[in-house]
Parts: sequence; structure tokens; C-alpha cells
Amino acid sequence: MKQNPIRLHYIDLFCGAGGTSTGVERARIDGRKCAEVIACVNHDANAIASHAANHPHAMHFTEDIRTLDLGPLKAHVARKRQECPVAKLVLWASLECTNHSRAKGGMSRDADSRTLAEHLFRYIEALRPDYIQIENVVEFMEWGPLMIKTTRDPETGAEYCPLDIKRDRKTRTTTVAPVWVPDPESKGTLYRQWVSDVCSRGYRFEHRVLNAADYGAYTSRVRYFGQFARPELPMAWPRQTHAKNPEAQHDLFTAPLKPWRAVREVLDFDDRGESVFGRRKPLVDATLDRIHAGLVKFVAGGKEAFMVKYNSRSQAGKYIPPSVDAPCPTIATQGRLGIARASFLSKHFGGTPAGKNIPVTGPAGTITTVDHHAFVSAYYGNGYCSSVERPAPTLTTKDRFQLVRPFIASHYSGGG
Repeated sequence: MKQNPIRLHYIDLFCGAGGTSTGVERARIDGRKCAEVIACVNHDANAIASHAANHPHAMHFTEDIRTLDLGPLKAHVARKRQECPVAKLVLWASLECTNHSRAKGGMSRDADSRTLAEHLFRYIEALRPDYIQIENVVEFMEWGPLMIKTTRDPETGAEYCPLDIKRDRKTRTTTVAPVWVPDPESKGTLYRQWVSDVCSRGYRFEHRVLNAADYGAYTSRVRYFGQFARPELPMAWPRQTHAKNPEAQHDLFTAPLKPWRAVREVLDFDDRGESVFGRRKPLVDATLDRIHAGLVKFVAGGKEAFMVKYNSRSQAGKYIPPSVDAPCPTIATQGRLGIARASFLSKHFGGTPAGKNIPVTGPAGTITTVDHHAFVSAYYGNGYCSSVERPAPTLTTKDRFQLVRPFIASHYSGGG
């Protein structure tokens, strides 16, 4: 009788369209498949339809994990255990992260959403998984009670409570409630209690904060991962293969790490997209600010392209445009990342600096009879223009020079 090679059976809660499930199905030991997804749960019908198309062998439940009847799932797990007794059962939960994440800023948090981890207890008791694996934002470890937000008026000094106003277009109703934010004095209390409660059901616990870029991904997605295992079972963590600064982490006793992979390796630079000059609907000021920050940092610094991040700032409130020479930031479902390339004509005579630069989608400026604009443009460093009557800048092994005649230049990296 041929032995079943499957060693892990996964139940994928919050399965979405199936990213985690695809990773499970691709797992191999000595070239042989070793894990499979046997069931998944998600409240979104479209997500389940996508998941079912890619993983038709799994049992699908279009339901909120808080209200799912566990009877059919429990029976399905029992059948799978009978078919393959050696396979361990893993309960995977990519818990909803929005109401834990700092990206939420000062907006009101949903208290019920923050407690989804507590709804795992009935799955643990009903299914008796061998492993429980959790993925979330790092701030999940700061899970604690909420408090009503108060703000002080800078003029009067009076304190007041901002309101969270939500309008439902379908029902034409409006709800008004206080803004609830995490209590800084109780940070992490509910998280630590939750970990303790899971362990009390017969598990030991480990966690890591991992960056996907450290394992060869093209994105610098930093996430929290927690593992609960039965006492007699081992726990393993992936071995780091890449680093932002490999030289700083190398020593005589460890294998050298590879540098982070540049997202430019998987970007299609031939797809020029839509020009910011000809949009029907102008970009909002915040997006233009981000593009400006990227031009200053990258194009003026000698790069030809960068990424525009539409959805966040740093904690200091500054715009941080991502480079295409590093892993990209976390990719959101709303498509909030774009490639920006500088392509314009620069007139080197008369007018204000702003008026000297025009889009390539329109006509060029007036071509004069005096040819006094021949120069060499260096495409590295900060970028600048040098007269052909003077020595050229340093000659590199890459072709970074262009002779421009008579005076119109297409600028793909800083130059003026």
C-alpha cells in the first residue's frame, strides 16, 4: 500500500482569495508535496469563489468565523484524520488586522473586530488541532482595551470627544458614536491574557516578527507570526536568506546572506501607464506631494524611476517614496502603489524654472537659431549638465552620457 506523503492538514480561517493556501499547497519535502488545505472559512462570497477555483479539493464555508456551525467542519476533520492518521492538523488564522494596525491612525477602532482571536477557542476545543498558527500586524502584540478619545482645543484649552460619523448610502442612515482608540496604559494586556488562555489548553508558544524581504520576497512586508504546538511536537521557523545589509550580518560561523531583491526585477517598465499631465481627474494634492518627494529623492539623485505610495506616511508625518531598487512595501488590495518615471522636455533658455519643463505629450518650445545648448548630461550622482568645452565627468563602465543637440533633453534622471 502506497504511503500518503501528506504530513500536515491545514484549516485556513480568514482564507481570502487563497494566498496562504497556495503557499501550503506548494510546500515540499525532498520534492514531494507534504501539506494540503482541507477546509477554509471566509465571510466574503467573492473571495471564496476565487479560493474554490484555485483549491477545489478543499471544503469551503462562506460564513463569519464567529457564527459558523462547526458540526460539518468537525465531521470533515474526522474523516481526514481517518484517511491519513499521521497527518497533523494545523489551524491557521490570518486575523483581521485593520483595527490593530497603526495605519488606522487616530480613527475609531472596532472593539469587536479586535477580539476575533478570542473566537478561536471554540475551534480549538472542537477540532483539537496539533498546531495553531497566527499571522497579523506587529501591533497585534499591543492588543488591549479601548478608551474614548479626547482632544484639547488649542485656543480654549477645553477637552472634547471627537465623533465617529458613518453614513450608509444603501440604507440612508447615519450613525454617530465616540471615537475609540487603544488605551496606552493597558497596551498588550489582552494579548498576553489570550496567549496564556491558549497555552492553558495544552500548548506551548513561540512567536517571531518576520520581514518577507529577508526570505527572498520582492516586498518588505513585516508581520507577526505566532505558533502554538502540542508539547510533544516540534516547532520550526524559516531560515533567513536575504538581508538589507548582508555585510553587516555576516560572520565566520554563518552562511553569507544575499542582498534584498529589488522590485524592479519584476516590474514592467514598458507599461508607461497614464501620464499625470493628461488625466481627466487631477491627482489630489497629497499624491502630488508624494510624487514631488520621489522626484527630489530619486530623480534628482540620478534614478530613472521610483514608486508612489498612495496610502501612508511615516510616523513623523513625512512622505517616504519607495525605491525600485529595494523590495516594495506591503501591497494592499486597493492597488495603492504605482511606478513613477520622469519624462519631460526642458527648455534651457528664458522663463521661470517651472515654465522650462514641459510634458512630452505636447509640442516643444520654440527652436531658436543659436545653437548654444550642446552639452553632456551625466546620468548618475545628483545629475547635472556639463559643457562640451570642459572635461567630461567621471567615465563609468555603464553608458551614462548623452550628447544633446541642439538643446532639448528628455530627462530620465536628475539634470537641469
